[in-house]
Amino acid sequence: MRAWPVLAFVLSPLVTGALLVGLGQRVGGAPALAVAPPEQRCTQPPVYRVGYKREDNGILPLGAGFSFQGVAWLEVNLCSPGTLVLTADGEVAGGEPPVLHVALNSRTLLSESFRERRTLRLRIPEAGLLTLSYFNDYYRSEARVATLENFRVQGAGCQGLRAVNVPPETGGAWWPDLNLASLVSNVPMSLTPCGPGELTLRVLGRAGGGAFPKLTFTQEGRTLLEVETGKRRRAVRVAVTGVPVHITLTNPFFRQLADRNLNVRRLEFRPDPPTLP
Repeated sequence: MRAWPVLAFVLSPLVTGALLVGLGQRVGGAPALAVAPPEQRCTQPPVYRVGYKREDNGILPLGAGFSFQGVAWLEVNLCSPGTLVLTADGEVAGGEPPVLHVALNSRTLLSESFRERRTLRLRIPEAGLLTLSYFNDYYRSEARVATLENFRVQGAGCQGLRAVNVPPETGGAWWPDLNLASLVSNVPMSLTPCGPGELTLRVLGRAGGGAFPKLTFTQEGRTLLEVETGKRRRAVRVAVTGVPVHITLTNPFFRQLADRNLNVRRLEFRPDPPTLP
């Protein structure tokens, strides 16, 4: 299971959100994957390093190998020709299995899809930079997403907000330049008015599990307002003081629908024996 996903929004006249890849899975008790600094030269046995990962959990240790949870690749400098022995399987999603790409010095040696677990032996013809890559990641989920925008405070002594805080645990985000926030979990966001006045904003929601998100506004433990969002923007007005206002999505819903991953459970390089003069 992935945890609450991180959200990325593409703004349109209806401001919606697209769930991206979530937080990591697994792996209890697995040894750490050895990762070499970029400047390290070839070693035997080889030491792998992360060349790129789109997400923090893009590559996770898995037994004697590793698991690709998102778009990523590994690199290793090989000292000699030899044979790469790997055992892998895949989690099919979106009608397709994951595909592993292996290249040596930027030349493709293998592009192989994996469903059931199987072992391959791949000839490595020379020393050089070996890259193992996973590009066809796929993930889908369903979640209730609340969008809040155009925060304003109008008061006799001041106007505006002193601070807005949307913790990562909300599953959403805060875009200060857009004056827009999103919520997915029941972890509250908070905003601090500049002083007493009227807080105004607009809210809308994306349904999940057949229902739209509900929001509760509280201040100093007192409920100020309860709002049910919908697919159309709704104006919200509420009197506040100058202390933080907490906004909570009270009926979160999240369901993972599909998650394609590539599991390389064994990875061994067997160098060719040295040749006699």
